[in-house]
Parts: sequence; structure tokens; C-alpha cells
Amino acid sequence: MDAEKTGKLIRETRTERRMTQQALADALHVSSTAVSKWENGHSLPDISLLESLSSVLNVSISDIVTGERSAKDMNQDTGKAVETDQPGAAIKSVIRESVRQRRRAVVKWVSITALIAALAVVAFFSFFIVGFPAKQENIRAWTEIQDGWNGNPEWVIHFETVDGRPLYAYTRDTSFPDDNEETAIQGRTICLRVAPLGHANPGNYTWGYSIEGGLAPTEDYDFYVVVNCGDGQVTYSMRDEGLFD
Repeated sequence: MDAEKTGKLIRETRTERRMTQQALADALHVSSTAVSKWENGHSLPDISLLESLSSVLNVSISDIVTGERSAKDMNQDTGKAVETDQPGAAIKSVIRESVRQRRRAVVKWVSITALIAALAVVAFFSFFIVGFPAKQENIRAWTEIQDGWNGNPEWVIHFETVDGRPLYAYTRDTSFPDDNEETAIQGRTICLRVAPLGHANPGNYTWGYSIEGGLAPTEDYDFYVVVNCGDGQVTYSMRDEGLFD
């Protein structure tokens, strides 16, 4: 396309139709500055605008592309020019394909952006809120029986990471059947997690339970704590740890 020839044609046909640059710009949803640049030969209309420009100015697309008027027949019913040149139809086909490709590119870009945003949310949630399951080789734990605030014995398990990363946990009540697979023995599962980039309340984790919390020492009663370290489980028995001695 010759920018000067195309610009001259746009200016001539616009003037013939008694349209201002602003009116043409509004019809094409562009700025009047863009129209001015076309008419002065400083730039060319985007290919996706050629079909609309052809319709507004009532000239063929091939005329706009070549910057020269071609022969046209008049439609008997509408009085509008009808393209008789084959290149115009081919150019229209190219324009439509270009528009479709641009739309596909936009959809692809939006999809990729949405995927990246979703991954960012998941990464944020994993790094700062949920963390990752702790590994047994990275956890150091020890138990002790200590006196609670009212003097009653309390079983406490201390956990910390070997490399000093933030450690936290969530717990849930569980039950374990006895040797006869009948009586449910009270217990708790502790799932330890490590957040490599930090957590709202990072630090070591301590879990404790006192007989004042409902654990009555009897000959056949026990309380179990299962520590889930992601790659395995470690079970602690309150009786084996000495609380019921």
C-alpha cells in the first residue's frame, strides 16, 4: 500500500461524502488524529479497519489498498457501488482471516494471563498459608511430662525443624480401635507443615494434653497422637511416654 495515494483517496472520498475527519473517526471508532495521519500519508489504516472504511466511504477495499478508484457497477435497489474486481474479494478474505487470527491471539493471551494468575494464587496460598508437608528427616521432636498450671501432669510434644524454617500444624480428633477392634480409643492426628517463605505465626510447634482435659488414667486406657510428616507417620502413646505411670 502507498500511504500517500491511499491517504489522498480517503480524503477525497470523505470530502465527497461531506464528512469531517471526526465523523469518519467516530464511525470507525478511532481518533481524528489517526484519520489525519492517514490522509497526510503519515500512516496507513489497520488491515482490520479496511472493510469498515470501505463501507463508510462507499469505495472498494481494493481501491483503498491501491489508492486508485476502480470501475464499479451500481446496485439498482440501493444505489450503492458494487465491487466488480476480484482482488477486492480476496482482500476481504485476508482481512477476515487477519481479524480471526487477532481474536484467537487475544483469547490465547487472556487464557495464558488467567492461568498465570491462577498459578500465582496457588503459589501464594501454598507458600504463605498452607505450606508444604514436613519431611521426617527435617523434623526434630521430643516429649516430656510436665506439671500443668494446676499441678496436674501434662504430656507435651515439642516439634521444630532442623534447618530453622517456619513450622506450623493443624490437628484433628481421631479414634483408634483396641486389640479386639471394638472400643474406640481417643486420639489426635497432628499434620505438620513447613512454609518456606514464612507464615503469619512462624516458629516451633508444641502440643500438649492434660488429664484435666478428660484423660482418666486407667489400666486399659491410652491416648495416641499420630504425627503426619508428609512422607510417613509417627505414633506416640501417652502410656508409653509415661503419663499414666
